[in-house]
Amino acid sequence: MIFIILMMLILVISAVYDIKNKSVSVKILVIAGCISCICGICQLFYDSTIYMEICSLLPGAFMLALSYLTKEQIGYGDGLMILFLGPVFGLINVLIGLCAGLVISAFVSAGLLMFKKAGKKESLPFLPFLTAGMGAVCVLCSI
Repeated sequence: MIFIILMMLILVISAVYDIKNKSVSVKILVIAGCISCICGICQLFYDSTIYMEICSLLPGAFMLALSYLTKEQIGYGDGLMILFLGPVFGLINVLIGLCAGLVISAFVSAGLLMFKKAGKKESLPFLPFLTAGMGAVCVLCSI
C-alpha cells in the first residue's frame, strides 16, 4: 500500500510538472523507477512471480514503442512513467488506468476543439490524464 501511495504522489507531482513545463522531470522518473524496482522485488518475495512482474511492464513497453514509432508524438517520459507503474499497480490496473486516462484525454481534447480553445496540431500533456485514470482505479478498485 505504501508503494501505491508513493507512486500516486509522484504521479501528482509529475502531472503538475508536465502541465507547467510540457515535459517530464528526469529526477522524478528516476525516483519512480527506484520505487518501481523496490516494489517489484518486494512482491517477488510475497505473492508474485517473475512472469507476472514482466507482464506488468508490457503497457509501458508498448507506449515506449509507440513513442519511437510516432517520432515522439507520445513522449518517452509518459511511456517510462507507465512502465514504472506496472510493478506497483499490476498489469490489469495499469491497463484500466491507461484506458481511463486516454478516454479522459479524448473528452478534454474534443471539448477544446469544439470550443476552439486548441487546434488539431496542438499537444496536451498526458500525465495529468494518466494521474486521473490511476486515481480512478485506486478509488473504484479499492487498491
